[in-house]
Amino acid sequence: MNEAILSEEQQRQEFVLSFDSKDEKLFCEVPVFCRSIDLVKYNLITGNITAIEFKRKDWKRAINQALCVSICFDYLEICVPKPKTEKTKEKMITECSRQGIGLYFYDEYHYIFTKVLEPAKVNDIWEVQKTSVIEYVGGLVQ
Repeated sequence: MNEAILSEEQQRQEFVLSFDSKDEKLFCEVPVFCRSIDLVKYNLITGNITAIEFKRKDWKRAINQALCVSICFDYLEICVPKPKTEKTKEKMITECSRQGIGLYFYDEYHYIFTKVLEPAKVNDIWEVQKTSVIEYVGGLVQ
C-alpha cells in the first residue's frame, strides 16, 4: 500500500498523471481574477473550460472556491479525498449536485480518482473573462 498523499499539489499531480484524454488538456495554476485555479481542463474540440479545485480537507471550502470563479467557466468540479463515512459521502454528493458542481473522490492510498458526479453547465458566464482564460490556456497549448 502506498503512503497517503500529503498535499493538494501532490493530489493534483497524481490527477494529471492519471488523466487520459486526447481531446482535453490540463493546465495548473491558471490565473483568474486575483487568484489561481488549481487545474483547468480545456476541451480542444468544444472550447469548453472546466475549473477543478483540489482540497485535502474542508470540502465546503472547495465548493466555495469553485463558485467564486463560476462566471468564467463552462463547468466546475472539485476533487477531494474519498470520505470515510457514507453519511459524509452523501452530504458531499447532495451539495455538489445542488450547486451543479462535478465531484471526484480520491483514494489517497491507491492513487485512484473516481468521478462520482458530472457537473452541470454554468448558466451565467461572463464571456469576456472566459475568453481571457481560453486565450491564456490556448497560448500554453501552442
